[in-house]
Amino acid sequence: MAYKTVQREELLRFLTEHSTEAFTVSEITERMRADCTVTKAPGESTVYRLIKELVESGKVKRIVRGNSRQFVYQLTAGEDCAHHLHLKCTVCGKLCHMNDEESKQIMSKILDNDSFAVDSSTVLLGKCDKCR
Repeated sequence: MAYKTVQREELLRFLTEHSTEAFTVSEITERMRADCTVTKAPGESTVYRLIKELVESGKVKRIVRGNSRQFVYQLTAGEDCAHHLHLKCTVCGKLCHMNDEESKQIMSKILDNDSFAVDSSTVLLGKCDKCR
């Protein structure tokens, strides 16, 4: 059961404000401590515990950063996340949400051309404009 603690709410607010970015637990902890708007920044062990709960609840995605063994975490788009494809940068780990209409067009085109049904949880790999 997830408790609504101040630190959990601060973490969710931080992730919401940086919803297009993916962070390691250490990066989250450092950024939150450096942010003067965060009233009670959680320690690293608390962030690990809270992130685990948020991943299990589906509010946060856990992604491998690039070709490393390092996990980064990013806020999902909630229920809407299940209806579109995602683009993942293989360098920084950033995860972008394609809009639903583009996703449907791509999945439909693949189905028509190759008789292959692409799952909407599919992640397309490439490089974001910052890492290109």
